[in-house]
Amino acid sequence: MYSRLLVTYVRFTELLHDSLTDNLVSIIALPDDSPTFYDSNVLVVDKLDRDTSLKIAEAALKVNEQYKSIISYIITTKENGETIEKFREIRKTYE
Repeated sequence: MYSRLLVTYVRFTELLHDSLTDNLVSIIALPDDSPTFYDSNVLVVDKLDRDTSLKIAEAALKVNEQYKSIISYIITTKENGETIEKFREIRKTYE
C-alpha cells in the first residue's frame, strides 16, 4: 500500500504539471523518513516568476487540505545547483 505522503506527492505533481506546463523543470520529493531541508520536503524547480509561485502555493494548499498532509516546498531555479544537489543527496540516502 502506498503511503499517504506518496499519494500527496503524486497529486501535487499532477496539479503543478497541469498548471505550470512549460515553466516546470522538475520536482524532487523527499521520502517519508528522511530529514527535511530548510523545513521542506519538496523542491520545485521552475522558471521563476510571481504567477508561477502563486500556482505552486495554490497547489500545495489544495493537496494539503485534500489529504490532510503537509507539502512544505522550496521553489528554486535550475541555476541553483547547490540546493538541487542537497535535495538529491538526502533523497538518495533515504531511498
